Amino acid sequence: MNNEEIIVSKIFDRFEFARDKIHVQKRLRIISDPFSREEFEQIIEYLHDELGFKIAHHIVGIDYGEDLGFIYMLGNDEHIIFALKEKVSKENPEINSMTKYYPSLLMHELELVDLFGAIVKDLPDVPSYPLPDGWPKGNHPMRKDWNPAYFDHKTMTYNPPAKEVKEDEKQ
Repeated sequence: MNNEEIIVSKIFDRFEFARDKIHVQKRLRIISDPFSREEFEQIIEYLHDELGFKIAHHIVGIDYGEDLGFIYMLGNDEHIIFALKEKVSKENPEINSMTKYYPSLLMHELELVDLFGAIVKDLPDVPSYPLPDGWPKGNHPMRKDWNPAYFDHKTMTYNPPAKEVKEDEKQ
């Protein structure tokens, strides 16, 4: 058994819910299917505290339509990259900050707030990033429903056309 398979086996031994959701993609690469917030937090703590994944490279945000997804790219001293995925509802896109394990993720989490509208609990009170000062609140340019054609750079306003009311909705 190679190191990647040993890591996956240890996770399966510890977390029954992870079975069939974590895969060795190829040499030095492990990938997961999306986990719920609670499952994700159990696994990331285990990866960090007990399996030696002490390096966080990046977080990738994804708009799945009704849900938002976040892929945490983690690494260990053996140069194994673990792509651990979390999925939350767009209606309540709340996640916990992982800066307690990976302080280097601060700027990445701020990007998730600005660009995807994630609500990252326990983030320090720091200026917005990466959107400029004056960016209209509630506008998250990496969401599928945000259209750059409706953004006015001069006035810093988002002006989508008024929603047309269909005949059957008027009644």
